[in-house]
Amino acid sequence: MTSISVIINARTTSSRLPRKLVRPFAGTSLIDIALEKLDRMGFFAHRYLAVAEPELAERAKPFGNIEILWRDEAAIKPGYNPHEVQYAHYRRIDSEYFVWMNACCPLLSMKTLRSAAEEVARTRHNSYTSVVPTTDWIFDSDGHALTNKDASMVSTAHSPTFYRVAHVFHVFNKSFFERTNELWTLMPDDPALIQVPEEEIFDVNTPLEFEIAEAAYRAQSLSHTAAD
Repeated sequence: MTSISVIINARTTSSRLPRKLVRPFAGTSLIDIALEKLDRMGFFAHRYLAVAEPELAERAKPFGNIEILWRDEAAIKPGYNPHEVQYAHYRRIDSEYFVWMNACCPLLSMKTLRSAAEEVARTRHNSYTSVVPTTDWIFDSDGHALTNKDASMVSTAHSPTFYRVAHVFHVFNKSFFERTNELWTLMPDDPALIQVPEEEIFDVNTPLEFEIAEAAYRAQSLSHTAAD
């Protein structure tokens, strides 16, 4: 049986929107929303919160199913740090695979994560990532077309379909990381693509995104209340 755990990496030192995880958000906070879901994910072998700040570890105390993984302070410095520093705590995860769950995506559902875990157990690729389909036209910095290359095409309605990374979750193989300090090869099926509902991918990185996600979360909560 494939062993799969789930982990949230949390810090308050984000550069684009400092302390976004603990700011008031729709009567709660992004980190509390994520922890409440994490605590109920009994379909994972372990449920981890990885932190270097006691303030964030305190948030997990009411949740009896969440294990704390302590990180070195160097791992949470703003910017992109070397993998062997930033992700050193991954070596202490007790499972074959682990799902990195984005705490800044408050609309991500447990149903979607359960489905992803089932896909991993069934197919056992080296890695996975969450995606949504797109027909957007994308150019590189020199103006070369990267997606739609048909000069006669003037509408996205009939453009080729590509898949955009949603960043709501990624799935990694622990032994591959231990051997290479890398998370995937960026070759076909590494990561394998798991399509997720577009309404779940609100990702908070800026003040405007915070406001949009908060409004969407309130609307979702009202919809669930009405359905009940």
